[in-house]
Amino acid sequence: MSFMKNQGGFAMTKATILFADNHPDFSKARVEMLEAEEYHVIVATNPTEARRLLQKNNIDLAILDIRLLDDDDEKDTSGLTIAKEVAPSVPKIILTDYPSVDAVREALKPQLHGLPPAVDFLEKKAGPEAMIASVRRSIAVNVEKNPEKAVLDLSEQLEKDYDEARRQAVFIHRVRLVLIVIGSVVIMSGAIGVIMGQTAAGILGVVSGAVVEALAGLFSRFSEEANKRMDRYHKELLELYKKQK
Repeated sequence: MSFMKNQGGFAMTKATILFADNHPDFSKARVEMLEAEEYHVIVATNPTEARRLLQKNNIDLAILDIRLLDDDDEKDTSGLTIAKEVAPSVPKIILTDYPSVDAVREALKPQLHGLPPAVDFLEKKAGPEAMIASVRRSIAVNVEKNPEKAVLDLSEQLEKDYDEARRQAVFIHRVRLVLIVIGSVVIMSGAIGVIMGQTAAGILGVVSGAVVEALAGLFSRFSEEANKRMDRYHKELLELYKKQK
């Protein structure tokens, strides 16, 4: 297993993940996200499939919905049961729409042998970034043969990704401001031209200025994306540092 840089940032390659959830749309979206990060994902939609795949496949990490049978059944903890009973050496992340203190305590408490039932406990509404961060941490800490080095490598790469996203955000912001100023000046010049009787040239100036300002709007979206990447890397670094303490 090794680290590999890709469009999504920094991901562990060749890790096999079991993703077990009974919601097709949610499962499809998260599986596509994990595959985009270079993970190999095996899907289960019910407890029977999850048990079979976890027992028979070389799984590096399992992500299990706590309610794999019935989302409306408060007593359904089938995902947590699998986490406790099957493949204790495989790190597991528990997903839920219904977090509770008791469930978290049960999932994360130490065992006599192997890992705790879950190495992390995530709310589904936390979003895809939180899941990616949890997967990276879980694999780095629990799967790599040298977890200390893996965590150090991951933190260094995240810091580089954050710095790069910050540089891009600053550059894009400056370009956007320049375009806004140029667009405003060109529009104003065109308007003055129209007032002075230079109708054709004035209209052309107004249109040109509007195009420049539209381009500035496009750069606004680029700036938002860069800022989101900064926030994502910053949150991942904070979570990683918390896990190290």
